[in-house]
Amino acid sequence: MTTIAKGFIDIPASIVLTGEGLHILSKSRTAIQRVPSRSGQPKEGLLSQAFNAATVQKMIMNSYIEEMYYASPEFLTKRPQIISTTNLIIYAMLYKMLSPTMARHVIESPVLREHNRRNPKAAITDFKHVPQKVMDDFLTRNKAVLARIEHEMIDAVLSRITADTQLPEEDKIVRMRSLEKFVRWVDKRIWYLYLIIYQTPLKAEIEKAYVDLFFQYLDNTQIATHTGNLVMEFIQNAEKAHLERVIVRNHLASRDKVDEYLRSKAHREQAIALAARSKQQLEITWQLHTDRVNANKAYNVKIILSNYGLINESTRMNLSQKMKTDTSGIALSDFYEQPSEAGKLGAGLGLLYNSYLEDVCREKGIRYFCTIFPEPKLEKTTVTLDLTF
Repeated sequence: MTTIAKGFIDIPASIVLTGEGLHILSKSRTAIQRVPSRSGQPKEGLLSQAFNAATVQKMIMNSYIEEMYYASPEFLTKRPQIISTTNLIIYAMLYKMLSPTMARHVIESPVLREHNRRNPKAAITDFKHVPQKVMDDFLTRNKAVLARIEHEMIDAVLSRITADTQLPEEDKIVRMRSLEKFVRWVDKRIWYLYLIIYQTPLKAEIEKAYVDLFFQYLDNTQIATHTGNLVMEFIQNAEKAHLERVIVRNHLASRDKVDEYLRSKAHREQAIALAARSKQQLEITWQLHTDRVNANKAYNVKIILSNYGLINESTRMNLSQKMKTDTSGIALSDFYEQPSEAGKLGAGLGLLYNSYLEDVCREKGIRYFCTIFPEPKLEKTTVTLDLTF
C-alpha cells in the first residue's frame, strides 16, 4: 500500500495549465505532460497519483490552472479526496477575493479619509499604486511589529467568534481553523496601509475595522461547506445511476433489486470491474476562469459531474422539489433527523444544501446556479454547479 505524504491529496486528477501557468512552469524543472481533459483531447499539464494541496491552491490563486479533471469507474473510495479538492478550490477563490475586498473597504473608510486629510502629501487613494520598493522596505523595517499585529488580530477575531452565541459550534470550529490561513494570504499592500495608520492616533479605528472585516469575511466559509456537501450528494446519486446501468444491462439484477445487490461488497466490485472493462466512467471536472472584463466578478468556478445512466421522471421531480426547498428558519441539523426512503441508497437528502448555497451566495453577492442536463441519446446525465465570485 502506497503511503501518501502529509499535505497531499491522493487523487490522480489531471491538472490542465493556463497559458500563463505553462509559461511559468516551463521555466522550472517541472515535467509538463499531455494529460486527459474533459473535452476528450489531451492538453498540457501535470498528472501524478497525488498532488500537493498547498501548491495547487497557490497555482489556482495565481491563475495557473485552467481545469482539474478526474475520471474513474467508481468515485466512492475517492469521495473524501473529491470533497477536499472542491473545498481547496472554493477557498482559493475566497482567498483571492479577500485582499481586494479589504482594500476597497479600507480605501473607502472614514479612517483612511481622515489619514489622507491629515497627510495630503502622503495621501493613499489607490490600492494598486502602492510603491513596491517603499512598501517592501517599510514592511522589512517593521517585521516584528507586523508579526505582533497579526497575532493580535487573530486573537481579537477568535474572541469575536467564541463570543458569538448565534453561531453553531460546528461553524465556529471551521472559522477558527480557517482564520490563520486567511490572515497569511492577505496581500502585503493591505498590511502596508494598516501599519501606516496603526502608528497614528487612528490606530484603534483601523484595528477595529480590520477585525470586523476578518470576522465578516470568515462568514464566506459557508460557501465551501455547502458546495462540498452538495457535490458529495451529487456524487452519491451519480454513482448509483452509473452502477445501476451496468447491473441492469449485464442482467446482474433487475432494476428494483439494484439497491439490495449493491449492498454486497463482492457484487459492487463485480459491477465496477464491468464498468472499467466497458470504459464506462464517472467524470468530475473543476473548471476555473478569470473574467477580465467584469472586474467586480472576476473569478468563475464550474464543477461538472457526468455519469452514464439517466434519472427517471419521478427522481427528476424529486430532485427539483428538493433543490427549490425554502430553508428559511430551518437548521441544517433538522434534515439529519428526517428518515430516508426505506431501503434506498442515495435518497437525495443533501440536495437541500442547494437551497443553503443559493441563500448564502445571494447574500454575499456571488452568482450561483445549478443545472441537471440529461442526454438521452448517450444515456448520460451531467450536473453543473456554477459560481462567479
